[in-house]
Amino acid sequence: MDERAFVENRRATWERLQQLLTEAERAGRSLRGLPRGSVREIGPLYRRAAADLAYARAQDANTSLIAHLNLLVSRAFALLYAPATREWGGVGTLVLRDFPATVRRRVGFILAAFAATAAGALAAYALVSSARGNIDLFVPPGSPMRASLDQWMAGQVSKPTPHALSGLFAGTLMTNNIRVSFLAFASGVLLGAPTVIVLFQNGLILGAFSGMMNHVHGHATFWPGILPHGITELTAIFIAGGAGLGLGWAVLAPGGHRRRDAVVCAARDSAVLVLGTITLLIFAGFVEAFISHSAMPAAWKYLFAAGSAVALFSYLGLSGRERG
Repeated sequence: MDERAFVENRRATWERLQQLLTEAERAGRSLRGLPRGSVREIGPLYRRAAADLAYARAQDANTSLIAHLNLLVSRAFALLYAPATREWGGVGTLVLRDFPATVRRRVGFILAAFAATAAGALAAYALVSSARGNIDLFVPPGSPMRASLDQWMAGQVSKPTPHALSGLFAGTLMTNNIRVSFLAFASGVLLGAPTVIVLFQNGLILGAFSGMMNHVHGHATFWPGILPHGITELTAIFIAGGAGLGLGWAVLAPGGHRRRDAVVCAARDSAVLVLGTITLLIFAGFVEAFISHSAMPAAWKYLFAAGSAVALFSYLGLSGRERG
């Protein structure tokens, strides 16, 4: 074994792995503190260093070289395969740092989820706007959603509601929206196709309802009853859908990683995204019950919707960024 040539040939790989490990350790011994591209590098670099360590041992290389490689590989293994534990104190970290940072890292998949929903909404809106009878394609007679549509058409959704009923309504909405979000996420493991279908179908309903408002001149009551909670609710569903699409993409195209490693990395991010969306959906459920469907003037509802949009996107875009 030409030890000098071996070291010179492998030095750049070892130094790059050591640099990434140092950055991760400074970020709290977590891969989430690294840029997405750096996270993708660590797995292959770790496997190369482990192979080099095995080779150096087999060739009875210098003990200092073996000790250096052993330490490097041990640090990488501890980072990649550390158990995912989270104490109660970690909930604040999840909400304030991990969730918004993961949203930014996975924004491409989230935008894809938005596109799938928007495609369904635009298609249904165009069909229902062109012919009133096309509403039956999306909300057929006898459907549980038909009663809701009839109320929107009559402009009878915004009205005073006893607080007890509002609370019950909020709980029902939260449960349904969380179920839809988990469905969009969990179906991602099937290459993301079911996730796209779920998102597209959600878009169809929104588009069909909106298209029907053209025929009854109901937009003045429809949008004040949708936007206050809808901005947060739809954003949460896009994020959950993006989590599912990211998981499906890891299965379909793992890139330079082993498929198992790519799926594990995507699953960690997806779990953070789905846990974060639960908080958003709980908030949206209360807003829908107590504000969107209340007798509050439309102008105040629009103002609330605008304020919540600014707050939500500022939080997702800025929270958890490194200072300095």
